[in-house]
Amino acid sequence: MRRVVLLAVVGGAVLVPATAASGGHHASKLPLALVPLQTAHLGLAGKSLKLDYGSGPKFIRDVGLKAFDVRNVIGDGFRAGGGVARYALDYGDPFTGSTGVMEIRTGVEEYKTPADAKKGFALWRHVDSFLQIINPGNFPPKKLKAPPFGQQSFAYLRTWAAPHLNPIVSLDEQVVAGKFVLDLTVTAGSASAAKKVAPHLLRVLYHRFQLMLKGHLAGKPAKLPPKPHAGQAPSGPDLSTMILQPSDVGQSQAADLSQHYVAFPPALSEYAMVLHPAGPYDGGLGQQIFWWPTATEATYAEAYLSALFVKRYGEGSAVDVSLVGDNATGSLVDGGDDGSEVAVTLTNGQAGEFIVGLSTGAAPAPTDSDVQSLAQAAANRLDAGLP
Repeated sequence: MRRVVLLAVVGGAVLVPATAASGGHHASKLPLALVPLQTAHLGLAGKSLKLDYGSGPKFIRDVGLKAFDVRNVIGDGFRAGGGVARYALDYGDPFTGSTGVMEIRTGVEEYKTPADAKKGFALWRHVDSFLQIINPGNFPPKKLKAPPFGQQSFAYLRTWAAPHLNPIVSLDEQVVAGKFVLDLTVTAGSASAAKKVAPHLLRVLYHRFQLMLKGHLAGKPAKLPPKPHAGQAPSGPDLSTMILQPSDVGQSQAADLSQHYVAFPPALSEYAMVLHPAGPYDGGLGQQIFWWPTATEATYAEAYLSALFVKRYGEGSAVDVSLVGDNATGSLVDGGDDGSEVAVTLTNGQAGEFIVGLSTGAAPAPTDSDVQSLAQAAANRLDAGLP
């Protein structure tokens, strides 16, 4: 199981099964694409947010914090649970470091029957109420007053935290109305910022939904962003020159080596590598190197991806790697009978790096010294490859 997790982490779609984003063709006879809020409906808080690639009929949620959304794990269960079609528009990026609103996502799901919709709604409520298991900072979701729409509704506030950074707060509100489920998620740098805009946005979403049912919803669907292409960013360095080599972990050669560019927006470029075996990491070593739009996004993305990973896969202990430079962080995760894992992050300007090493337990468990050595080798490669 741990080997599978390692491969998934460095494959580009972090922790997301390959089939999870599939939503099938748009089978509804209704213009669902017109219901989610577009830029003109987002107000001052959202007018500058760009439409994210994860928008459209497939609910692609494999970037940043979205990568850890349980929706991905049960993606194909939508149709099995009576789902007909769905459509969402996702604006913004949760890693900008702002204290205001950073991301607004609205969506609508259509089911075969009202009973199916209630089951889908119940599933999302269950998901939101138990997401603290992957919530670094130990902030359990806070249940808020339910929105006054539809037959049933709920609202949950989730807070993620990483050392020395602004929190990332996500307010999720959902409404079941007949055979439909409406969804609004506002992500901000504070609970007050999210709470300030969410009620109005949900009213607008519900109003547009009602207009659709009456056949009065006019306009055109938002133009979706083009599918991103894997490769070197036009303004960035060749990330393939920065990957670790077998010799960096005491391995003469790799029996199994996989490396390639991956499309992973909002990162402008990503290069992923899996090395097996890898010295003390007999279960394999995975590495992701990103080129982010800004240095701030690199800092926030690496810190939160690392914190989420450690929280989800065991009780991690921090390892001091401050002498390495490049804002390095290191941790050891005790997976019990499954072995141990090492997680390392680095950032240098727009470059960010996330490394995971797995020891199955058949070999001696990694030590603090192993973590420090891995971080130093990665930093040397990273710095040498930057302009």
